[in-house]
Amino acid sequence: MNASSNNNIIILDLPNEILVIIFNKLNMIDAFYSLVDVNERFNRLVFDRLYIHNLDLTVKSSNRMSSINNQMLDKVCEKILPRIYHQVNKLTVEPYSIERLLFTTGYPQLDSLSLINFQKETFYKYLTGNTMLRFLLMDQIKHLVVEIKDETTTATGLSYKNTLDILSLILFSSKRLTHLIFSEWSSEEPLAISIFNHPQVCWQ
Repeated sequence: MNASSNNNIIILDLPNEILVIIFNKLNMIDAFYSLVDVNERFNRLVFDRLYIHNLDLTVKSSNRMSSINNQMLDKVCEKILPRIYHQVNKLTVEPYSIERLLFTTGYPQLDSLSLINFQKETFYKYLTGNTMLRFLLMDQIKHLVVEIKDETTTATGLSYKNTLDILSLILFSSKRLTHLIFSEWSSEEPLAISIFNHPQVCWQ
């Protein structure tokens, strides 16, 4: 029996509690991609509600967040989401994957959303268009994190899609919002905004 077979036997012989600890050390996407449909036991552990309630579909590399690769994204959309969408409470997405992950699937339990590395113009279009993001903000989202990274727009630029317009859209369209964290990074210095205390929003 070769070393690989021995390792497999050791892993399969571990108790569930130890396997859960190991799974929690893995990046969630790596766990989904590598462990789903290996066997029924792994499926039960990976699809446990406590494990999948916070679905982060970004990867960190070189101190920045980016999208998962196409192969992983395909598997998540085709094999994973149909089995867990109704259990997801928190979701983190970025521009490359948002339309496949957020606009094609309903998340009835979703109340916390993080949108990472969006350009200002793109984010503005999602806020003003007939998109799932707009409906989620209106009806479900209580906690919202928005990270704008737009090297083509200066921090002082005044356009229809400037930061105050975006913040106003978020506040006036979000019926259930209680916490908002908004950051913007441009080719200039990071933009700092002072906003009055909204009665329903905690600014941080």
